[in-house]
Amino acid sequence: METPVAAPAPDARSGPPIAGEPMIGEPMVPPVRAASSTGAWTPPPPPAAPGPRGRARFGAGLVVGAAVTAAALGGYVVGQDSGDAPVADSAVVTDSVVDAPTGQAIDPVVTESSAIADLVAAARPSVVLVEQRTGGFGGSTGTGFVLSTDGYVVTNNHVVAGGDDTVVTFADGSTEAATIVAADPSRDLAVLQVARTDLQPLAVGDSDDLRLGDQLVAVGYALGLDGEPSVTSGILSARNRTITEPNGEQLVNLLQTDTAINPGNSGGPLLNMQGEVIGINTAIAGQAQNIGFAIAITPVMDVIAELREGNVPARALMGVTTQPSEGARGAEIVDIAESSGAAASSLRVGDVVTAVDDAAVTDPSSLGSAIARYQPGDEVTVTVDRNGTSVDVAVTLGTRPT
Repeated sequence: METPVAAPAPDARSGPPIAGEPMIGEPMVPPVRAASSTGAWTPPPPPAAPGPRGRARFGAGLVVGAAVTAAALGGYVVGQDSGDAPVADSAVVTDSVVDAPTGQAIDPVVTESSAIADLVAAARPSVVLVEQRTGGFGGSTGTGFVLSTDGYVVTNNHVVAGGDDTVVTFADGSTEAATIVAADPSRDLAVLQVARTDLQPLAVGDSDDLRLGDQLVAVGYALGLDGEPSVTSGILSARNRTITEPNGEQLVNLLQTDTAINPGNSGGPLLNMQGEVIGINTAIAGQAQNIGFAIAITPVMDVIAELREGNVPARALMGVTTQPSEGARGAEIVDIAESSGAAASSLRVGDVVTAVDDAAVTDPSSLGSAIARYQPGDEVTVTVDRNGTSVDVAVTLGTRPT
């Protein structure tokens, strides 16, 4: 059985999908392919034939949310909702309601929809359209959000990679040329800077406090459409997901949400109901419905701080390749890289990793998420199941190759 994995989609300028390979020292996951969006809309490929029973695997058709071109908008019909849904006790009421028998106005009810409208109104000045232009012509578009008053903006690396000029458009329609301060392809993050000192940053929340089922809101420039950003809402569906990008890099500590995320949303904020950023929208599953992925904000805040200073922090490496365990719940070691921290320890092929320090490991994806929280040189205690016996092993983490 294989761990559910998905891959962030490539940006609008990327070519045919490229299958990635698992990295030594990271959980072993199957390579995936991602659909691209270049000039004209390409529908997701047909669903794959059913495989053997067991855990589902996200494969071909995973789409990086991200960048779109103007031509990609051709042929689209934007639908419009019509009609009113019945109103239950906890349903939508946003204005004063007239009681039918008496004709007397009832006090307004604070509802989910009005709460979302309020937080979007507050967040909108901080959400920006990011355009990457090539040769003076239109290139790809995505979304970003303001990190600080002095001009720093966060987005996905795949939104800005490969172009010549980056332009940021603000909610009031004003535009500014942007400089890429630093970008980290391995984490799909980039920090931009514009020549402004009057920006309104978004508050940053704690993604570690999220609970399954929590309400979330995505704000971004879906499909690069002109005018206001698109707003969608949903819930937190799962935590600690791992996906594989087309270049083989793995993104860990991702949030899975059924909030609609479309091409153009990449790099934009995923908000909690306090209007705080708890994730960065990054990828969607092209062969499924209502499966999107966002980079959890809390584990990467230190990385963003380093990028803001122009530095790209190294990633820690334990030096093992793992697969889902057939027996004990965990990640079974199938290979140990030479000259790695794991090789210098007493870890063995066949050991099943069940914890790293106080973080439980249930599969290869959660092992990758656990290691991602450390820095090269950190010493961790790796708990393994070895032939039915629990063993603690000290491992000094190395540096992942770039």
